[in-house]
Amino acid sequence: MSLLLDLSLIDRERAVSAWLAYHGISKADLARQIGVDPSFITYVLQGKRRSRRIHALLVDLGVPGELLPDPGNGPGRPRKTPAADTPQAKDAKTPGS
Repeated sequence: MSLLLDLSLIDRERAVSAWLAYHGISKADLARQIGVDPSFITYVLQGKRRSRRIHALLVDLGVPGELLPDPGNGPGRPRKTPAADTPQAKDAKTPGS
């Protein structure tokens, strides 16, 4: 008997959880295979943390990419503040200091 699992009617996090349960895979199993803490896997699957590397590793382990949140570009580096806008530069411009 074949079980058809229609994941189109539930949200992404529940869909990936259902897929993992159907295949007998726990988040702890995934974390162990990837080498990260299980809580990190939970955050990635919830979309609270973005990691292209973890996304790629999950896909390599067989998790369907369409069930995973978009890995995005991650937080990246903060923009540099122009030197004239720093508090030190403003203090230096203040007459009488």
